[in-house]
This record gives sequence, C-alpha cells and structure tokens, in this order.
Amino acid sequence: MALAEMLTPVSIAIQLIIVILGCYAGFKMKIQAGFLFALTFLLFAVYDMTSMMGYGDDTLAIINIIASLSALGGIYLLVKPA
Repeated sequence: MALAEMLTPVSIAIQLIIVILGCYAGFKMKIQAGFLFALTFLLFAVYDMTSMMGYGDDTLAIINIIASLSALGGIYLLVKPA
C-alpha cells in the first residue's frame, strides 16, 4: 500500500477536526475568521475525497481555488484590525 493511500484518510480526519474547531471559534468565540477557516478545511477534505474517487482535474482545481479564496478571506479578517 502506498504511503499516500495510508496518509490521505489521516489527513482528512485532521482536516475535519480543524473544521470543528473553526466552527467553535466562529460560534462560541465570535471569531468570524473561524467560519472561513472551517470552510477552507472542509473544502480541503472534499478535495482529498474527490481526488481519491478519481474526479477530473477541473473539479479539483475549482475546489482548490475556492478553498484558497476562503483562506485568504480568513487571513484578511485576522489582520484587518491590526
């Protein structure tokens, strides 16, 4: 079994934990960037799952760019007050 095949499910699990923590930061701690980071890592998990299922490069590229824009928005919200 290839290393990537073993590590991808672990990576997805870690990403989903980050999604939960991001939602916690958004709802309980009132940190708006938490929602965007939750969305980013949810999309990264979807990206990994769809790549494992063999979806095309166009679908993966769209998911990747949306995740990147979400992360950019989260970082913007964090540095905006500074």
